[in-house]
Amino acid sequence: MNPTFTEIQKFNKWWMYILFSSPFLFVSFSFLLAQLNVIVPKGEEKSPIEVIIILIFCLLFLIWGISTSLITQINEKGISAQFKGIPFCNKNFTWDEIQSIDVIEYSPLIDYGGWGVRMGFNGWCYNVSGKIGIKFTRTNGKPFLIGTQQKEEAEKIIKHYFNK
Repeated sequence: MNPTFTEIQKFNKWWMYILFSSPFLFVSFSFLLAQLNVIVPKGEEKSPIEVIIILIFCLLFLIWGISTSLITQINEKGISAQFKGIPFCNKNFTWDEIQSIDVIEYSPLIDYGGWGVRMGFNGWCYNVSGKIGIKFTRTNGKPFLIGTQQKEEAEKIIKHYFNK
């Protein structure tokens, strides 16, 4: 039986929950103040239906942010990374496509401009938290990095399959 590596990561930092919930909280608080006639000048009130629609969209954004996850798999075929919840962010790389590979420490903000699906000076990056990543260069010279929270397990499975 061939060993496999599977890792599922979610955005789980407290400040990310605040970021995802901020539109919902802002609209809810604004609606409350408007109902108390604190912030809305006469003649500019929103109808309850408009506010409910806005609240629903903000709540959907919150649910989307909390449910989005990065799924990384390494097996005999190669490496795959998928951001569940983000369309068109499903990448598969065979071992033949990979020229070099290492598990490295990096800075998400400095090297890629943050977390999520990113394109920086160092190529594409899929990450959700932390500062450890599986960085590889493809045979076409383009780099790619996938964040991981399981450094030792990732290194072990990569050494098992990558023989260059």
